[in-house]
Amino acid sequence: MATHDYTISNGSGQAVRLDINGALKAVQTTNSNETEPGDIEIGQLWYDISATEGQLRLRNKAGAWENVGSATGALIGSSSTKLQVTAGTQALPSVYFGTNTTSGFYAPTNAADNEIALSMQDHTYLKIGYNVAPSDATKNRVLFLGNAASLTAPLKPKVVTANQGVANQGLMVSELGRLQICANEGPPIELNRTNNNGIMIGFSRDGGTPVGHITMTTTTVSYITGSDYRLKENVVTLTGAKSRLQQLLPKKFNFISNPGLTVDGFLAHETQTVVPEAITGTKDEVDSDGNAVHQGIDQSKLVPLLTAALQEAFDEIASLTTRVATLEAN
Repeated sequence: MATHDYTISNGSGQAVRLDINGALKAVQTTNSNETEPGDIEIGQLWYDISATEGQLRLRNKAGAWENVGSATGALIGSSSTKLQVTAGTQALPSVYFGTNTTSGFYAPTNAADNEIALSMQDHTYLKIGYNVAPSDATKNRVLFLGNAASLTAPLKPKVVTANQGVANQGLMVSELGRLQICANEGPPIELNRTNNNGIMIGFSRDGGTPVGHITMTTTTVSYITGSDYRLKENVVTLTGAKSRLQQLLPKKFNFISNPGLTVDGFLAHETQTVVPEAITGTKDEVDSDGNAVHQGIDQSKLVPLLTAALQEAFDEIASLTTRVATLEAN
């Protein structure tokens, strides 16, 4: 232990030499002691050995001791390359930049999740961590982006409107949570499931009952929408399908963006009058800037009508076949 008041008193040569040696020893050992030095100046260092691992402290401008690091930290000369800081809080991060003390990194109170979080003006926007007990499904969060208090303020690499996009942006998250991923080579998104088959993407509304998912096996991908009978009511047999089917107006056309490819299909607004659930959007809709909001079609929604119409046609064919057989027999 070595502390000194750093004042060399007048005395004999030997006394002065011992006093100087004592001051140098205090400097050499960074005032190591269980109690703080007797004479304290702003910017002074004190190695507090009363702490379990030893704690280096710095006298700040306000006249208080700030913790700099423990004996396991590189600043204390340990062989490890670690720097220990306080855990901090969302409102007062332990690592901040410049004079903005409300934005920086801190360790969340649920330390068992091994997380580090980024706070920006008292809101958590980023969490990175891992869970040592992955069997606990509630703690398997590895990466979180967005405002933990309110998802109305997600991470915004570029401020854009809900419908705006940039062709070469790479990765973009809009103010309203719209995600756009662009790539010049390879698939923009690639999902890989290992060891077993199952759901790749799930869809739900307002955090409630799942309404569909995309699932895969070793050889197939299936696009599933909710169809359990327990989700439905007022179930009746579909009738009059043949006459409705005849109202559909199949067309041949090419898209303006690809004039060299002619395809079979439907025009959305014409199909909407027959099978409205197959169509999204409104004919001739535009946004507030006058840009077209295009309609879309889910052609799989036509399958029930096609099936019912085909069944009705089969019934008619069977009836006609019976009549013809009867007439031929007579």
